[in-house]
Amino acid sequence: MQMKEQVWNESFHPGIISSTKLYFQDLFVGAKRMSRKDFWWGFLGMTIVAGIIMGILGFVITKMPITDFYWSSIVGVALAIAFGYYIISVFTAIIRRLHDRKMHGWWVLLPIIPFLGDIALLVLLCLPQKDFGNSWPKNIGEFYNQVSHFRKMTK
Repeated sequence: MQMKEQVWNESFHPGIISSTKLYFQDLFVGAKRMSRKDFWWGFLGMTIVAGIIMGILGFVITKMPITDFYWSSIVGVALAIAFGYYIISVFTAIIRRLHDRKMHGWWVLLPIIPFLGDIALLVLLCLPQKDFGNSWPKNIGEFYNQVSHFRKMTK
């Protein structure tokens, strides 16, 4: 009988709510890993949240009078901030997902290659994790321990 390897997930029960919380929690963190389930559930949840917020702001900005430049510019800036927040969260999540595949985050630039780059990145994001010999930590605490240990060794 062959034993199946345990798949690591940062949230104990990956789902739309717990995985979306990881997107919000690790918005600016790229130096860790994200499992496949957490990535795709979080992507769905983050897309829904961002779509609702941007939809409401877009609806508000179209219903404002043309002469009201002040409030329409404030709503426009809020819309740009919401979109930027979404893009940054997905970008860093892709980097964490690539780290779970034992790859460098620079692979996130693969879509620079027209058409084929997008398909190749999508395939990489769908592949299972590589846990054996993966130097990327599973949580941020492990990363800081590794860095402090390395600094002590180099002194």
